[in-house]
Amino acid sequence: SIHPSQSQPSSIQTRGAPHQMAMQSTFALDMFTPAQALVQCLQRSGEMLAGAVGGPLAVGALTPQRNAMTLAAMDSTSSFAGVYRQVFRQGILQSFRGGSRVTLAAIPQFTAIGPVFLSVERHWGSPAAAMLVASVAESLCSFSAQRRNAQIQYNATKTCASEMVALQPLHQLIGPGFVSHVGRNVFAVMGIRLFSPHSYEVVCRLPGADRVGEGGRLVAADLASSVVAATLSMPFNHIFSWSACTPELQGMSYWARANASVQWIVNTYRQQGVKLLARDLVIRINYTAYLFTGYRIVERALVDLSLGIEG
Repeated sequence: SIHPSQSQPSSIQTRGAPHQMAMQSTFALDMFTPAQALVQCLQRSGEMLAGAVGGPLAVGALTPQRNAMTLAAMDSTSSFAGVYRQVFRQGILQSFRGGSRVTLAAIPQFTAIGPVFLSVERHWGSPAAAMLVASVAESLCSFSAQRRNAQIQYNATKTCASEMVALQPLHQLIGPGFVSHVGRNVFAVMGIRLFSPHSYEVVCRLPGADRVGEGGRLVAADLASSVVAATLSMPFNHIFSWSACTPELQGMSYWARANASVQWIVNTYRQQGVKLLARDLVIRINYTAYLFTGYRIVERALVDLSLGIEG
């Protein structure tokens, strides 16, 4: 006869196999549930997904235009084409220099533009307050990366190390140019948040507008509104780009920085005139109009998708 102690292992193995499989399934389910919940949350929140996807795509693709704005602030003699020749001087790939960190920072940045703005607007009922809160949050997320991007592009045009500027530490969230960065964001986002509904009414009254689909009219309204917003935000962005590449501002007081910034931009256009102003406006529009129009296309599509999933 078989001793009871000898039969125990086989009985344990017989009962243990299903038990182990159940434990493995439970563990896999526990690991999968948070990821599945996150995916479902993102699917149901088109605004959040637009910030996580639409913002980085637009910001990354428009890196050459952003680099052109930096050079325009530091070069008042080159033409529009001359500025872009400097951007593309070392090839197409190098025109995207400094854009990787900015693209990553665009995830929280555009989350601020979208969900933060809409959340504050719902709670406070004030689009102006929502734009200010969202713009400050946006700057806290993106200022460091964008300032570093500007410095990388500026240094790429210099051949002597003594002419190059030190790069912005990524952990330093504010610095010279932060206030103008916030001001730029406030005016830039006005296009798609405040002006676009009024532009849409104008677009609908244009001859032949009834032959264009609803999506086309919305895109046209966003584009026209973003052109206006780009024009209003250009001086603030210009001061930000100049501040990023002017290390002398670091040791100044806040009042001295503000005074130096105002004197710089006023003297620049007083000396160079309307021709330089027109160049800088076109360079700014060439970035901002496409950035926010593209973002709104993605945002609308993902919000519609989330509504469809909820329905």
